[in-house]
Amino acid sequence: MLAVALAALCGCGGSGSSGFDAVASEAAAIQHVIDSGDCAALGQQTFCASGVEAPGPFAGALVKIAAPVGTPLVCEGTPISEKCTAPLAFTTEGFDHPTSLLAAVAESEEGPWRLAAVTVENQGDGAGRTVSIAVPARTNTTQPTPLIAAVLVYAGTPPEDLPPLGAHLADFDVDLVYVSQRLEIVVPR
Repeated sequence: MLAVALAALCGCGGSGSSGFDAVASEAAAIQHVIDSGDCAALGQQTFCASGVEAPGPFAGALVKIAAPVGTPLVCEGTPISEKCTAPLAFTTEGFDHPTSLLAAVAESEEGPWRLAAVTVENQGDGAGRTVSIAVPARTNTTQPTPLIAAVLVYAGTPPEDLPPLGAHLADFDVDLVYVSQRLEIVVPR
């Protein structure tokens, strides 16, 4: 009888996923959107997989993160100190309100998340622009390092006092987050 009461309270066995499910934790939201290829809500934030149209106030907009398939990102240039970077390009479509973009990276859904530099390169041939995240890599390892990149979308201007490192993406007070697939980055030897 207790099991029946609990099942009734939790609403188990319904019509299935709506494609915009509320989830219990940020790490679970990120894992959900990567694995399912859709969006999830957590509090006031929305998390979406790369290339999926956002719901709500950003309806119809999307960010596509151009992640390599089956190969790791390769750190470019000469490693300086304990890090080097690899570019990870992304494009935006359908944003009809003023927005600002930042990026953050982590080794897993659990974080911590570190803000990463974003560069914009305008193409001279009228092809638009390329936006890239400077993905950092540790140079003290010979093994590929796991990586998840996040594009942080703000309605208007982001807060001025954002921390460079946050345990969660929520620490960056972001409105909409697009996450890449699980990636790896390597340092050439």
